[in-house]
Amino acid sequence: MKKIYSFVTLSILALTVHAQLVINENFTGYTNGNLSNPSQGGWVQLGTGQDVQVANATPLMYPVYTAGTQYATIARVDGTDPRKAFSLSIATTATTNKVIYVSFLVRVSSAPEGNQNPVQAISLENTANTNYPLKFYIEEQQGNGASIAFGIATGSTAPEYTNFDFQYNTTYFIVIRYDVQAGAGNDDAYLFVNPSPAAEPSPAIAADGTTGARQLNVGEVAYGDELNALRIWQSGTGSAAAAFDGFRVSSGDNSAAAWVALAPQGAPLPVQLTSFNASEEGLSTKLAWNTADENGVASYVIEKSTDGKNFTAIGTVKAANLKAYSFIDAQSSDNSYYRLKMVDINGTYKYSYIVSVKAKLISSISLSPNPVKTSVMIQHPKAGTNTHIQILGAAGQLIRDIRLSANAVISNVDMSGLTNGLYHVVYKNGSDIFSKTVLKQ
Repeated sequence: MKKIYSFVTLSILALTVHAQLVINENFTGYTNGNLSNPSQGGWVQLGTGQDVQVANATPLMYPVYTAGTQYATIARVDGTDPRKAFSLSIATTATTNKVIYVSFLVRVSSAPEGNQNPVQAISLENTANTNYPLKFYIEEQQGNGASIAFGIATGSTAPEYTNFDFQYNTTYFIVIRYDVQAGAGNDDAYLFVNPSPAAEPSPAIAADGTTGARQLNVGEVAYGDELNALRIWQSGTGSAAAAFDGFRVSSGDNSAAAWVALAPQGAPLPVQLTSFNASEEGLSTKLAWNTADENGVASYVIEKSTDGKNFTAIGTVKAANLKAYSFIDAQSSDNSYYRLKMVDINGTYKYSYIVSVKAKLISSISLSPNPVKTSVMIQHPKAGTNTHIQILGAAGQLIRDIRLSANAVISNVDMSGLTNGLYHVVYKNGSDIFSKTVLKQ
């Protein structure tokens, strides 16, 4: 049994010297498109076929967890499996005890059922070895089509899953704890879904399928004396279609040290937007928005576009804890779209949904591009409080049902995980129903 010393100085020294953050990745500043061809941010492309993509259409957000405005997406294709090296390798010799934490955000748009042989979406590895000691999985409930579960596995053992309590097109905060213990066959892995970033999660939480999963003392594989990289996987129909952001990996001699190094509780998101509207005021457009929880907000940057894709800043309103703000665009036109960039005093920011005066005149929807390979942009009438976009198969079966933000006029739907063919895009807002067909290639 190891002796435990209570000296504060020794405890602080242990946390400082024997813990390290080895990956902190939020894809900020990357060029949209292929992640690793050419290489961006140290990601190395492995394999052939469609690369993991970088996008910024619908950033992943989760309270107090720091992520960027760009993110990576994987598809249900036999494509590349890029990896990123740790800044420092994590020693895991036969006599070493280590605790490794991995955290990230994930939003799933499609996943394989259990009978479709799900493959890992994320893994840790030693680049000198072809075995993968820790793997993260995503699976759809068989025969349901709407519910998903997250899984964890060590080595060669089949994954242990949470309950099927999670939904498509929702952002989840994932934390994985991997206990590497000296000897053979005794490593443990814990998966936590939406734990509080403010405190280290208890392993007991992972035993509850509604909040996590765990795998104990089974399935270890030989992978060498260190872990030194994180990999993202795309391996055909067994893969999920999902977006990822905010990858963090840390290690320590104990769980407390590793958690401190992980530091998942970043700066709070700058503001909660409760409403955002555009209305005509003479020959101008008036933008009005209401907010909550404005602590630490510096400003609201108003951005404008003529196509709903490319935006330019046209003004700034200083935050003053007023809760209600407005801005007049005197250069309005029929094809003007607006969004807010809400900026924190520390420089973090997030975007609002897109609004437009023109939307109230729209009596249909438009799709771009069509045919589509990855994401389709849908221009539609202004969304209400219970407006949905549905994706239907050629035979009319429901594939996805997405609830829109109120007042939104443009929505982006990831179709990269769907098989090629014709799909119906249906906009539903009360008695207003509009439909168009899109070809997925």
